[in-house]
Amino acid sequence: MRWRRTRGPALSLAAVGALLAGCGTEVAGGGDGAEGAGAPAVVSPQPEPPEVTAPSTECPESGARVSPGLIDAAMGLRAGTIQLTNCGDEPYTVEGYPQLTLIDDELEALDVAIEHDETKITASVAGFDEPEPVTLAPGESATASLVWRNTTDTSGPALDARYVEVVPAPGEKSQTITPDGGIDLGTTGLLGVGPWTRVAVES
Repeated sequence: MRWRRTRGPALSLAAVGALLAGCGTEVAGGGDGAEGAGAPAVVSPQPEPPEVTAPSTECPESGARVSPGLIDAAMGLRAGTIQLTNCGDEPYTVEGYPQLTLIDDELEALDVAIEHDETKITASVAGFDEPEPVTLAPGESATASLVWRNTTDTSGPALDARYVEVVPAPGEKSQTITPDGGIDLGTTGLLGVGPWTRVAVES
């Protein structure tokens, strides 16, 4: 999924009034009523910026909470995970891949290609098997693997994502996470994403 959004801060009604007063602009019903006075300036409030909040400790309505995993960086190759935990009180089943949107510091979505074949980025790595249904009991978790390269060339600007919007499964609400160190794709514009895989429980 690719999209972009750029929004400025909203102005409150009080701020609009102060702005008009500071500029000496007369509004309807004000001034001395002299004929020929200029029409009041029209200031249209801008839409509110998108909200990016810290991960909630509350359990979403779906019963599945998303959180960032560890990032391993070495020689330009990055690897990490996204974790999905059943925080509800009923079994939760997930299958397939999370849907990700990478967002930069200015809250703009980055134009990133998502690959489910990790060999287009590096040799075969763990966590990129064929997707299978995963049923999680309350308290159990699954992870989805991430892999990318932080290499740069002259093909375009380097892409750095501070936030990631995650849709755990089709039809569910997105959850925003902040991976440690962000996701620095360089100029590759390519991110490998594996399927949800059960986290082994140590006995």
